[in-house]
Order: sequence, then C-alpha cells, then structure tokens
Amino acid sequence: MTGSAATARIILICHDVPFGRAMAAAMRARFGSALHGILAIERPVSLRQRLRRTLAAAWRATPLERRVKRLEARLAREAARAFDCAAAPPRDWPPGAAVHICANPNASASAAWLAAQHPDLIAVTGAPVLKPTVFTLPRLGTLNMHSSLLPAYRGTQAEFWQVLEQDWQSCGITVHFVDAGVDTGRIVLQRRTEGAAGLSPQMLRTRNLLQALHLVPDAAAAVLEGRAHPVLQGPGPKARRSRDRTLAARAALLRRLGYLPGSGTPGPVPHSAGRQP
Repeated sequence: MTGSAATARIILICHDVPFGRAMAAAMRARFGSALHGILAIERPVSLRQRLRRTLAAAWRATPLERRVKRLEARLAREAARAFDCAAAPPRDWPPGAAVHICANPNASASAAWLAAQHPDLIAVTGAPVLKPTVFTLPRLGTLNMHSSLLPAYRGTQAEFWQVLEQDWQSCGITVHFVDAGVDTGRIVLQRRTEGAAGLSPQMLRTRNLLQALHLVPDAAAAVLEGRAHPVLQGPGPKARRSRDRTLAARAALLRRLGYLPGSGTPGPVPHSAGRQP
C-alpha cells in the first residue's frame, strides 16, 4: 500500500450482515487503519411486526405464492451456508474502526456522521440509492459494487434476471463511481463470474459476493493510489426495479430450475436487461 492509501480515510457503507462484516475484514486487511469507519445499515423489525407481516402475507398469499416463497427461502439458506463456509465472516466489525448503525444512509443523522469522518473515499457494497448529499462527500468520490457487468442489468437483483434469461455473459462484478443515475457511473474495475444453467440466483449471488471481497479492495486501492482509469459506460437498458420481479417471473425461474412443474421456458417478462445489440 502506497503512502497516499495509507494516510487516506476510507468509509465502508454496507448492510449489517455476514457479507458486510466479511467486506470490512477484507478492507481492513488491505488498508489497515485507513479503513476509518463503517456505516452499517440495519432495519430492525420487532417480533410483533414480523408476526403481523407473516400472518398478513399468509392470509393473502395464493398456494403458488406460498410455494414460491418456501423454495426461495430454501435456496437462500443454501447460498448463505455456502458463503459462510467459503468466507468465514467474522462476528464483529474490525477493532478501532468507527461504526455507525442506521436504518437509512440518506437520513440527516447518517449524512452528518459521514461528513464528520472527513472521508477521502466511500466504498458501498450494499445500500439503497444514495442521495448526492452522501455520495459527493468524499474528495475522491464514492465507489459502488454492482453484481453484473455493467451496463447490463442495471438496478436490483441482477442475478435473478440473468438466471431467468440465461444471460451468462453478463455475470460478474462491476465497481463503479456513484453518480446521479442508477448504476450509470464510470467503471473502475470489472471481473466475470462463472455462471451456468442450473445455477440458482442465490448461489450466483454468493459467487459474486466472494469475488467482490477481492475486487472492491482492488478498485479502492487503484483510486487511492492514482492508478484508476475510469471508463464511461455505454448505453444500456432501463434499470430493473423490485416490482418487476413479479410472482409470474419468480415461478418461471423456479420452473426453469426444475423446482416447480411445468415448462422450463419463461413467458414474457419486463424489458430485456441484457446487453443491447
């Protein structure tokens, strides 16, 4: 690590989950005390709220929806176990780093905490769309990790759409600067992830997360040391949103993977998210 990186102040924004703690450990291993702070996103839900939501969802859900949810939960558990076995995430945040737990990184209290840290660089590995009041704080900018080879599959849950549409050429990790668009900023680094028929979105996500533990520190080091040559993105399809992931699309994906009976070929889904011709 060069002198400029050693004296920098890096802030990590992530979710308070095993991957977030594994990323914090990877950044600490790479940058030492230059990982100055961590803004961890946590959305606590009381037992009463969880019970109400579960009962309400069960009351409204169709038999197909209940089955889809059970299968998705099972696949998520399998992928989480695979990540834990491969990454061995620590239970705690790195000692000595300032930690701010919040529900919303765009809230005024979160923005004030970030500003008080005087960051040179922010690295984001899980967060809602950030407001300019947050991503413009660091003098070197804010980096974001996205789970596709941009500009393909902008937006949420790229792995879901890649598996549904069998687009293995776009699988991978992109680290890019954050700008006012959704996953449209200049690209710093990209690396492909191996995908193949039969792989679940959840397991593809695990492969991406394991790769990100190396790629995000590499990208941050390149920016801090002045070695980065960010590349403008070309045109791409409209970003996918959570509501595009309909029950019909979810069931089609599970049929393709063989978890539900019926044709393995999905029907029409919202606008194509692959590379444009």
